[in-house]
Amino acid sequence: MDFIDWEPHYTKILNTFGFSQEKDEQTALWLSNEFNKISGSEKRERNETLSSLKYKISRQKIVVCGNAPSLEKEYSLLSKSGDEIYIAADGAASVLLQNGRVPEIIVTDLDGKHSGDAMTEIEAADKGAMLLIHAHGDNFDKLEKYLPALSDKIKKNAVVPTCQCRPLENLFNFGGFTDGDRCVFLADAFDAASVILIGFDFNDFDATPLKKKKLKCAEKLIQILRRKNPGKIKFTEEI
Repeated sequence: MDFIDWEPHYTKILNTFGFSQEKDEQTALWLSNEFNKISGSEKRERNETLSSLKYKISRQKIVVCGNAPSLEKEYSLLSKSGDEIYIAADGAASVLLQNGRVPEIIVTDLDGKHSGDAMTEIEAADKGAMLLIHAHGDNFDKLEKYLPALSDKIKKNAVVPTCQCRPLENLFNFGGFTDGDRCVFLADAFDAASVILIGFDFNDFDATPLKKKKLKCAEKLIQILRRKNPGKIKFTEEI
């Protein structure tokens, strides 16, 4: 989704949650500058990144994995042909790895609900996963903490920096808000052939009030993409 199309949704999110656009932009700029220091040429990295993502996603059967408690069961019951591409939202990567599956892509803000999630995601990059790490106003401390561990992977173009505000030359915004719906927006941005969602629970009764509010926002954003692509994006119960 182009930023001109995403911006109205972003503005609504800022107003709904009271988030600071200035803090989003400050964190995004910091991440952009750090990537420049580590990786060098902005133009080369941008072109390589887009090509890499297109190769992994375009016209492929995508399985997007949310991190709801149902993920492991849904994964075990999912019919697998062997040619699916897995995109994991943050801590969902840990569940997949425990089941012997390395996701091709992990979308994360490095702020998982379990303390070891971020390091698990970083270790998954050593096994071939591409990481999309997200900058927003509330995770600067996590980016500052974990970015040094990603230095070698950044140089190998195995890490993609993203943001939810206006993108920069080497910082991407494919649309989406939470880790889960950003996975779906990513698949849509690179024209996936089909998208199956597993491990999503928009009515998680154990979630905090803020998390419940975020889940509802994520659900609305995913429904926007489902209306745009009738029959292309499905939950497991619809298969």
